[in-house]
Amino acid sequence: MALHIQMSEEAEAELRRNALRNKLSSVLACLLFMAMGGGILFFTAVFIVGDTPVSFLAYTPPSEDGPPSNNPVPRELTSRSSPSSSTVAPSVIVATSAASVSMAPVEIDMSDGLALDTSLDLGLGMGEDLGEGMGAGGKGLGDGEGSGSSLEGTFYDIKQTGSGRSRRLAKHSKKNDKGIIEYDKNSFYEIISNFVTKGWNKSVLSKYYESDKKLYASSFYLPVASARYAPIAYQVGDPKKPESQWVCQPGGWCVVYRGRVRAPKSGTFRFVGAGDDYIGVRFNRQLVLSAGYRIMSHYDAKAKGGPKFFYSTPSVAKEFWKGVKAGKDREHAGYEVCPNVEITQLSDGKPEKGGNVWTQELGGLIAGKEFTVEEGKEYPIEIIISEEGGGFGFVLCIEEIIAGKKNSKAKRYDLFRTNFSEPSAAEINELLKKENCIHTYWKTGKTIQLDVKYNSDSPIWTVTSTKI
Repeated sequence: MALHIQMSEEAEAELRRNALRNKLSSVLACLLFMAMGGGILFFTAVFIVGDTPVSFLAYTPPSEDGPPSNNPVPRELTSRSSPSSSTVAPSVIVATSAASVSMAPVEIDMSDGLALDTSLDLGLGMGEDLGEGMGAGGKGLGDGEGSGSSLEGTFYDIKQTGSGRSRRLAKHSKKNDKGIIEYDKNSFYEIISNFVTKGWNKSVLSKYYESDKKLYASSFYLPVASARYAPIAYQVGDPKKPESQWVCQPGGWCVVYRGRVRAPKSGTFRFVGAGDDYIGVRFNRQLVLSAGYRIMSHYDAKAKGGPKFFYSTPSVAKEFWKGVKAGKDREHAGYEVCPNVEITQLSDGKPEKGGNVWTQELGGLIAGKEFTVEEGKEYPIEIIISEEGGGFGFVLCIEEIIAGKKNSKAKRYDLFRTNFSEPSAAEINELLKKENCIHTYWKTGKTIQLDVKYNSDSPIWTVTSTKI
């Protein structure tokens, strides 16, 4: 017999209702979980994470913390030039809310893809200081700590001998009844001249007092100041005390900077500069610039100066250039005066309409001997600055000679520099004001300030060592 089982209509209806409820429950559960997930994401984004402000991550290379070492700088800016200006130096500025940031030198090939007269600016829009790693040493006589690419400066007081507390007056010096050291200037001239003309031998200056403090300079730009500034900068003079109590009093001193630099490109160059009282440059063991109110390379001890020594005297300057042009002055063959350099002057804080003292008294800047370098090759360089008292200042520029053509009539030259520093006359004058070292011009009794213009895209001659 066959058995037949069939669901009742009531049971089948109940089964359908249960199935429908289960489907609805599943859909509602999915919608609920989606809504909860969206709510969690919204809450996290708005109330927890919030609007995070944009910031820049600063990286300070540990190797740049101290003064320059003898180890080669691993990387430097490699430049390509136009005929008018030899390098485009990028201004790299990174800023945080805390401090200036050091940046490592960047290898950039300028040969392709950029207009030759374009100044590449990678600035991020905040801050002006590049930090000690790339911009230190650009103010006055330098900074107490090197930037990794700065020349080392040593201060010598020619009025004194010995060291430390054992120092004593040199035989050509004496103190007056006010405690001020007076010295024989001809003896001072002869000492500096012997150093400059006889191989820059350290033993010539090592006889005299040497400051323990070293300063590291990446450019040489201090248009005019009082002679008391150098002892203050080298911490052998205290502006809060009378000068009679200073370790080294103003005047009768010199500063020598030394190191090795790497040429940014192959070519022929010459230094262009001025010194008050004197600036001399020895590059690759050769005296290539000797300029200023006193031409130390022309000092004649027997004549107590000589016919071409006191350069700021118009008749002497005329005699100097006459000998150069006639080929009779072999030491300064190829020198030229550069009278058109833009120099502005403030007298008692007001613009001077009658020109400036450097153009009036020196005729402008002086261009020295040509020298040739190879890109990437290292060369020794020494720079001496000396001062006998009163006004004090110096500027050192450099010109590339392209296709044998010099430009002695240029309004601006490249600043000789060893890192990205760009010294400002306004900033330097503020520094001098704080130290009470603004120069008062003896002819007018007015304070004067000079601003010598230079190309802002000047090439970088990287320092690889502070030893030569």
